[in-house]
Amino acid sequence: MKYILPLVFLFISVGNYAQNITVSGLTTDNQLQPIESVVVMAKNQENEVLGYSYSNEKGFYKIEFELGNMQSFLLEVSSLGYAVIERKINIDDKTTTYNINFKMEEKAEYLREVVVEAHQKIKVNADTTFIRVSQYTTKTEQTVEDVLKRLPGIEVLPDGSIKAHGKPIENLLVEGENILDKNYKILSKNLDARTLEEVQILDNYEENPIFKSLSNSEKVAINLKLKSDFKNIWFGNVSAGYGLENRYQSALTLGLLKKRIKLLEFSNINNTGNKASNLLQNENIVIDLSQMFQKIEKKPFSIFSIDEQEENVFNSRSIFNTSMLHSLGLSSKVNDKLAVRGSASFISDKTEQDYQAITQYNTGNNNTTFSEISNYENKNRIGSTELELKYAPNTKNYIVNTATYNRNPHNTINGIMLGNVAVSQENDVFSETFYNHLEHTHLLTNNTALYNYLYVGYGVSQENAEISHPLLNDLLETDNVEPFFQDVNNKFNYYGLQSTMLTKRNKWENQLKFHAHFENENASSRLFTETENSLDGYMNNLKIDNNFLSVSEALKFKLKQNNYVKGSLSFTQNWFNNDDYLLKNASFTFRQKLKNIGVIRLSYNYKEDLPKAQMLLSDFALNSYQDFVSGTNKITKLKNSIFSFNYSLYNDVKGFSINSSLLHTIAHSGYAPNAYTNSNFIFNGLMPYAGGENTLANASLTNYFSKLKIATKWETDQSFIQSPFSVNESEVTNLKNYSGNYAFSASSYFKKWFNFSGGVSYRFSSSKVEGNLNSFETKKAFLGFNFKISESLKATVNNEYYILNNENYAFLNATINYEPKKSRWSGTLYFNNLLNEEEYLVQQINSFTSYEKRIRLMPAYVLFNIKYRF
Repeated sequence: MKYILPLVFLFISVGNYAQNITVSGLTTDNQLQPIESVVVMAKNQENEVLGYSYSNEKGFYKIEFELGNMQSFLLEVSSLGYAVIERKINIDDKTTTYNINFKMEEKAEYLREVVVEAHQKIKVNADTTFIRVSQYTTKTEQTVEDVLKRLPGIEVLPDGSIKAHGKPIENLLVEGENILDKNYKILSKNLDARTLEEVQILDNYEENPIFKSLSNSEKVAINLKLKSDFKNIWFGNVSAGYGLENRYQSALTLGLLKKRIKLLEFSNINNTGNKASNLLQNENIVIDLSQMFQKIEKKPFSIFSIDEQEENVFNSRSIFNTSMLHSLGLSSKVNDKLAVRGSASFISDKTEQDYQAITQYNTGNNNTTFSEISNYENKNRIGSTELELKYAPNTKNYIVNTATYNRNPHNTINGIMLGNVAVSQENDVFSETFYNHLEHTHLLTNNTALYNYLYVGYGVSQENAEISHPLLNDLLETDNVEPFFQDVNNKFNYYGLQSTMLTKRNKWENQLKFHAHFENENASSRLFTETENSLDGYMNNLKIDNNFLSVSEALKFKLKQNNYVKGSLSFTQNWFNNDDYLLKNASFTFRQKLKNIGVIRLSYNYKEDLPKAQMLLSDFALNSYQDFVSGTNKITKLKNSIFSFNYSLYNDVKGFSINSSLLHTIAHSGYAPNAYTNSNFIFNGLMPYAGGENTLANASLTNYFSKLKIATKWETDQSFIQSPFSVNESEVTNLKNYSGNYAFSASSYFKKWFNFSGGVSYRFSSSKVEGNLNSFETKKAFLGFNFKISESLKATVNNEYYILNNENYAFLNATINYEPKKSRWSGTLYFNNLLNEEEYLVQQINSFTSYEKRIRLMPAYVLFNIKYRF
């Protein structure tokens, strides 16, 4: 550490003496009411930011900055919902303090506004798109997610994650506040649709005010504006429902939105197939040295994978569950300098699923096939909490500290019949993680900022598996037919420091980063029986010390508008146990915006990394009752080149968008699967090998036909993967996987008594090894209707039809909602799987494994739900 602090202090510079200017005043609306959170910036003649401030709840702002020898400066005042004001201030040599008030006008008078139709209004101002949700909904939407699905420029993916203008959103804000952070799906799937007034897409979103003044962000966020009826008072709803087949659901939403405090609480319990754990963010974040600003959170790994047997095909049709969710989010401005955000969630899922499956390992001439009948039960409990403090003592400092704790006990039981052989497997897993992120941004000069990021992480996981399998006894030659046990442990702790100097000079932007990381990790596995404490070849005990120092430089040259050329280079000296490794990373990006045509982005990344701990477990461990996994004791650098192309055009006003991307990855060095199979088991290992390519491509075209009041969407996804592998000590051969998906959909926006949405899709997947081809195809058609029977009575009907390898499946779901006008009460009838399909065929190809699984579906039922809003 003695070398770290001197390097950090090298970033700090001392500015020259200059004239100090203080500007203060009030920001008010036309009725002279104060406006909070107005951004007031002081700029010089070259449009460089000299200083900035935010107005408080009384509308007061104050800026202090150094002017140098200039005789004037520019004040720029902006806030969401109001027109930008610019005012030039001439300097009096004897005056250093100025009092300047601003009366702000609503944007409607100044916006670059285009109206598609009188009832479909979208406004675009600078980086913000304002969408009036009432003009796009059918009044049958129940949640915020239902509303977002119908808005232009926004896409809700099947797992509930959200994209805006083609990018995953950074945050889902409520009245400008980030309440649930990455777990925003809890909010989008539970907040009542009736509360929404407006949705805002925030391009070039940046939460850090100092970064915002120095660098153009490419992140995007969504801000939800609620109706005035739901502000400054307690609001929410409570609902309960019961139906046939003992189906039930109950929910509570509670909210309070004031200037200084915002609180949202969501609770839900159901056995209708909606798993609570699906609402949590489960992205496994890794250290990526090509990213300049990235929170580092490592997760413990697991080996035994019974829980991966579960299929979330339809949720409400295929999952037999009992789920519970409690989530509380709070955001508060303690004073003008300090803000607090906290959240806590508790989730419990108990799921069951029965299925019949055929698994085939396509290894060329020696294919291995397993057939099984299985019943599965999973108990998953997750507790998480997060506390974030934001402190801005002045305009030159911004401090954020975020602490997160997660705890996850997990039990899975699986009973299987392999012909006349009975197999049982059970796995108890416990994991917990803790992370703390301390970020300090300091504005050194008007054009230079120093960002220091200190992080600490801890994680542990413990697996205790029990497997009863007679054929496993034969394989391992145990004396008695007795169960096997496997213990897996993974524990790590790490800490590190990043210091980044961000400098902006005219058209140049420079980021110089120093990164020190210190980590140790233990990983072990042991397969044993009651009579044998360990089995040779099935025990791992790995200890890793992983420390590195990294220096990286990124240069960005701004062309006209927001076009730029950017390049970065990093060198990392890594001490991995007793060996030294020098890792190199480089990237190049070109972005060009063509007027009224769209944005083109080209990039190239070269990445070097070291294998993770799980890849270095050299002995075998049970991955499931039928396969083993192992890593390697040979450490090889993972070297990859990544080429990407993206073209996008978004015109939300006209409801037109194009988004396409192409990603091609070349593996220069790394590992290839090295498998051995027999009639009952497969052993998966790794061997160092160079080679492998994959290409991912997607494209979508959305168009709104104003005369027809119909929006259409064409889309396709393509995946080509070529990877080397070896089976049964044969020569390395290439595995070729392909997946292609084509889809068309259309939705209406009639202001009449009905609307519809429908479409078709086709998917083809194949795996080819040494001339042997295995393939699946899926065809789907769907058609849904929304009916407005009266002002109080509305209904929806959804039809879906599938063809999978010449097998046909049809599904019919419906809802009837009665909501009397001026009443707080409403009632809804839910009709699920009315055609009473009993099973569904799931098909999947992954690497050289393909399987077909027939899962049991929830029988038809009707559920009546009553809701009270307050």
